[in-house]
Amino acid sequence: MKIPFKYKNQHSCEAVVLACIDFRFWKETMRFVEEELGIKTYDFPKMPGAAKAINECQNEVDVAMKCIGVPCDLHHVEKIVIVNHADCGAYGGSSQFKGDLEAEQKFHESELQKAKEKILKYYPGKEIILAYAKLVDEGENVEFIKVD
Repeated sequence: MKIPFKYKNQHSCEAVVLACIDFRFWKETMRFVEEELGIKTYDFPKMPGAAKAINECQNEVDVAMKCIGVPCDLHHVEKIVIVNHADCGAYGGSSQFKGDLEAEQKFHESELQKAKEKILKYYPGKEIILAYAKLVDEGENVEFIKVD
């Protein structure tokens, strides 16, 4: 099977989007990045827990940090997007919060902020966008909350 390659001679992209490996969220995350954030070209590595993977790094050569570093260095990205999500198994799932959805969201917001601080140590000057994918409407929809 041949598929046209639309990136011939292109070696830069706008962003790197680090998301969790959870299959339930990747298509929705891509839609959020493209439609809400307006980012059309991006590297899209996935690691368990997204921000968790960054927060567990000991230095810039750890795999999760390389998922950020390679796009920054090789593809000249200016934006780094980190997306955590509700009911993340890497953090033990929603059951860890005993039904307190607000506590779960606040926890993930804190994890995202810690990851941002760590990334900025190695890549100062990059725009960091943080988001939390929240399940709403009894799990029928995903709402992406931008975290400041």
